[in-house]
Amino acid sequence: MSLITDATSTLERLTKLRTASEDAQEARELETLSKELAELASPVCGLAANFAVFRSEGVALSAIPDFANVIDSIQKTLERFQQAPKATTLRQGRVWTTLVNKLQTLAQKAQSTQVKDWQYYFDHQLFGGLPPAKRESTLAKTPQNKQALEHYRELYQKFIKYRQQPPTSSEEFNKLCQLSKQLANITFQEDVPEDVRKFLDALGIGADLHLLTPDVLNWLRDNGLLGNYVVRARIN
Repeated sequence: MSLITDATSTLERLTKLRTASEDAQEARELETLSKELAELASPVCGLAANFAVFRSEGVALSAIPDFANVIDSIQKTLERFQQAPKATTLRQGRVWTTLVNKLQTLAQKAQSTQVKDWQYYFDHQLFGGLPPAKRESTLAKTPQNKQALEHYRELYQKFIKYRQQPPTSSEEFNKLCQLSKQLANITFQEDVPEDVRKFLDALGIGADLHLLTPDVLNWLRDNGLLGNYVVRARIN
């Protein structure tokens, strides 16, 4: 009788150990799937956060292709797992592979759609002036323009980065809008006579005296700039 009792006890312990081992293996497999799913969901969650910011700030957003089909597939997979919450439920057939492929495709399409929507908004609703180098090429090199261009470059560098890196919060979006307004409010001295423009352009290499016409002298005097320039003889 003692032998039977000992054998029964040993069998029970072995059964518990096997069950524990199976449970541990199942837990490891589920953890692996959970990590894979989290990695797949991460970019989608990021896009969803951007979507919420864009929508709150009035950015027009396009529908994501096949979005409804992907959501339906995820829902069906979830229902199947809830009925049999085991790793094998997800690994069975092409269930997991299909889910992974659909989530990856969703992330790519959502990213592409969001980029197009954002850049369209950026190009049509925010400051649309020329880059600093092109803006400079249209201006006479007056002291006022040089000062304004320096400020323009500083603001434009901060502003234009948002075209490729959209704001991720309402606070950052407001900062972008302020930069857009500040750039639009910068004024340049554009009504500069052609003779004055030629004179100022030549200063960098040394302007010939024939460029210093009476009209140029009058313009320099009217703008309080006569004291900014001196005449020096060239050394051959």
